[in-house]
Amino acid sequence: MPTTFNQAHIPFGGATFTFGEFSVAYELSLVRETKDGRYSRKELYDQLFEKDREKKRKVIELILKVKGKTIKDNVKIPTNVDISLSNIDLVIQEVLKKPSVNVYA
Repeated sequence: MPTTFNQAHIPFGGATFTFGEFSVAYELSLVRETKDGRYSRKELYDQLFEKDREKKRKVIELILKVKGKTIKDNVKIPTNVDISLSNIDLVIQEVLKKPSVNVYA
C-alpha cells in the first residue's frame, strides 16, 4: 500500500529556495554557447535579460539571496547593472546543487 501524505516523514520546512527561484536557475543553466561560435554565454544572457527585465530582476534577487544578503519587500531592485558569469554560475551551482570541482595544480 502506498504511503499517504499524512504518513510521510519528510521535513518540508527545510527548503531554501522556492519553485520559482529553482525554475529561474534551471532556465539559466540551459543557456549554452552556440556551436558555430557566434554567441558567447554572456551575449546570450544579455539577450535573455534584454527581452525580459523581470527575469533579470529575479536573477539579481537570487544572487543576493545566495550570497546571504537580505532584501526588504519595498526595495526597488535596479536592473541597469551588469551581471557577471561567475554570479550566474554561483546561482546555478547553489540552487540546483550541482557539484563543483576544484583543480589544484
